[in-house]
Amino acid sequence: MYTGSGAKCRICGLPCNGVIYFCFDCQFLLDVSCAFMPKEITHEAHADHLLTRVESSRSGVSKKECHACRVSISESETFFKCNSCDFCLDCRCALQLPKSIMHKFDKHPLQLSYGPIEDHKSQYFCEVCEEELDPGKWFYHCAACAQSIHSACAPLILQSEQGVNSSDLEGVYKFINIKFGHVETRPFHQHPMLFAPGTENDGLCHECGSKLQSQMIWKCLHCNFACHCYHELTSLYDPDAVKRIYYISGGNKRMIKQRKSQTSLEFYPSEMMRPETRHWKVVDDVQ
Repeated sequence: MYTGSGAKCRICGLPCNGVIYFCFDCQFLLDVSCAFMPKEITHEAHADHLLTRVESSRSGVSKKECHACRVSISESETFFKCNSCDFCLDCRCALQLPKSIMHKFDKHPLQLSYGPIEDHKSQYFCEVCEEELDPGKWFYHCAACAQSIHSACAPLILQSEQGVNSSDLEGVYKFINIKFGHVETRPFHQHPMLFAPGTENDGLCHECGSKLQSQMIWKCLHCNFACHCYHELTSLYDPDAVKRIYYISGGNKRMIKQRKSQTSLEFYPSEMMRPETRHWKVVDDVQ
């Protein structure tokens, strides 16, 4: 059984792990959340104006920057824009960052902050990676303890000890669709393997020799063998490589497409693993 770790949504760029839409003619893949992405939203960070969904490739806009992470928005990337000013958010920052998180370093919830904290008396440093934090970018902050964390270092998804801010811009939502912890035997190793997010302690891949940190991996429960998941996967974007795509609903397996191949891909669970952020709302009655 495969987890779908080799398939990424063409809109948000995140791995899919649930019901998907897939075109076998042009190899376009879409997860359910992005398929039903709202056309307009209101957001706490820009409460006075509506934010409208924009397809960059169709709009002719260029050199836009996400107000949350300060990363440039590519020409083919979907994002949300205020038509009254120059405020822009990429779809990940607009829809997928949790409003609050819990961290073992702090007994209080850390709230998503959209700018510098009022009366903050010292420099900003991330409690996870211990690097300086730019309060002009969105970050998580505990007002009671005056502790701050980069949104990319928040261990909500990776659940690792080390920060990922410097090497992984996808950060907290990178594996938001993926359910880890599944154990099974794989044909390439004699012991049971755990499907997990790689950490620094996992070292290097036994297949390619590159780092396993912040990647989806198979790791042995009895020895130190570990490798990237993608080494055993044939790309989903090759239509001849796909035999079946399943989704699981209430324990029942339903086939939604079949093609000739020797590879079987399964995606689970039926529920999407995204948190409910609660800091944005869909605008009703959009034409």
